[in-house]
Amino acid sequence: MQFSIALLAAALAGLSSASPTPADITRRFVSGNCGLHVTQWQKHEHGVDSQYEFDVILKDAIGATVGGASRMPIADYSSASISSDLPDNLEIRIGSVDSDSVSFAYAGQAFSSSQGCSTGAYDSGNRDMDCGFQC
Repeated sequence: MQFSIALLAAALAGLSSASPTPADITRRFVSGNCGLHVTQWQKHEHGVDSQYEFDVILKDAIGATVGGASRMPIADYSSASISSDLPDNLEIRIGSVDSDSVSFAYAGQAFSSSQGCSTGAYDSGNRDMDCGFQC
């Protein structure tokens, strides 16, 4: 009996009830043709101050949302980085006027509102963009 209890105690000693640490948590996404939907909000319209604001939705190859941002302000001639469950960050770079392209970069790939994305016209203070890239 004592041997059985000792054996059971030794077996259970290897089990832990500790919570996983951040290093134990892995990012989850399906690689392939990923997508990006962006809404660019014009300056001085609908509560936007002097910086463009962006809503960003990142989707993996099966269309699952893996990251994004909501009403993220970006200063003129600046860039912002968006982290997600994807292995690399998405970079967004803007100019200063409505006619300037919005540029994107992901893992060495470059595309923009004027090349590689489907971009609508400004309407009611914003415009929408849809882009695809390999992830």
